Amino acid sequence: MQNFRNILICGISFFALSSCAGNEDYLQQSIAAFGPEDCEPVVEQQIDRLKIDRNKISNIDYLTYHISEGDSGEEYNYQGWVSFNNCKGNFVVDMNKSCQILKTYSLGNCRMEDIVAQN
Repeated sequence: MQNFRNILICGISFFALSSCAGNEDYLQQSIAAFGPEDCEPVVEQQIDRLKIDRNKISNIDYLTYHISEGDSGEEYNYQGWVSFNNCKGNFVVDMNKSCQILKTYSLGNCRMEDIVAQN
């Protein structure tokens, strides 16, 4: 059983890394996450890519989102919740446990046009 688990983990890791190999700037290809805070560089990169105004950010929380527990182990994802001082709500970066971004979305009354830096 231990060998099967090791092979499965290696296979998943290889697939995840090979899918990002063409982009040197893709941070997720180089992160080994052991907790949600390990995904901080990915969230920071996403903030920069979307040109979110850092002066409007009041806090960033990193959370573990538990999906399920089963015989094969615990299933979970990581999230980065960005709070702002100019709106009530959050911008969420939803990632898998390898810090690969699954989706991003805003909650509350924080719309993208409210949090993006004005040129």
